[in-house]
Amino acid sequence: MTTPDQPAIRCEGVVKDYAADWRGRRWRALDEVSFVLPAGTLGALVGPNGAGKSTMLRLCAGLARVTSGQCEVLGRTPAAVAAAGRIGYVPDQIGLPGYLTVEAALLALARLGGMDSACTVNAIDQALQETELEDVRRRRVGELSKGQRQRLGLAQAILGDPDLLLLDEPANGLDPRAMAQLTRLLERWRTQGRSILLSSHFLPQVEELCDHVVLLEHGRVVFAGPRKTVVAAGGLQRVYLERTAP
Repeated sequence: MTTPDQPAIRCEGVVKDYAADWRGRRWRALDEVSFVLPAGTLGALVGPNGAGKSTMLRLCAGLARVTSGQCEVLGRTPAAVAAAGRIGYVPDQIGLPGYLTVEAALLALARLGGMDSACTVNAIDQALQETELEDVRRRRVGELSKGQRQRLGLAQAILGDPDLLLLDEPANGLDPRAMAQLTRLLERWRTQGRSILLSSHFLPQVEELCDHVVLLEHGRVVFAGPRKTVVAAGGLQRVYLERTAP
């Protein structure tokens, strides 16, 4: 785990450009983004569609490189931390083959991740228990509900017992029961000392659950601070409406 004085994530002036067309013109997804996520806390990236939330998570996961600026995860580059198996990342779409059983899918992912075969069975059992999927371990992925598929993504992310979890829209499309299950998992993992950064459109859940909030619009940070700052500013919905375009 991280030490108390070492943040889970530190971004300073992060810029991310993409080639937008065949002429080589650039599209800026992130523009001078700076924020710090303290270790052992649950943070949220919020903002309109296209604000840069998914891009930010991919940079922190080591799946993309910054164009300029600095992004540190657990005191090192994201790529180095990811290579050491200390990051668990869940994209917004869980792309696992529908014909595999839950158990077989996790086994395949563990092998792809280079997990020691002697530890794999125990790791899968633990992941299924933590994500409340033990009863469906032999069910095919294609037969799972939306909430179960989301939790399968979380199970995959914690297989290697990572220090940092990066979750892209984990609550998207969940019914109230599945949302409650997700909330329990996030609270439990925070209590265990894991650092978590998620993206979400569910402002009430973010305000109630998260310790730290980063609000993005058009790739720029328009607000960043702890929950008490959000509350002092009148609540997350007010902050969101005041600082983003209609």
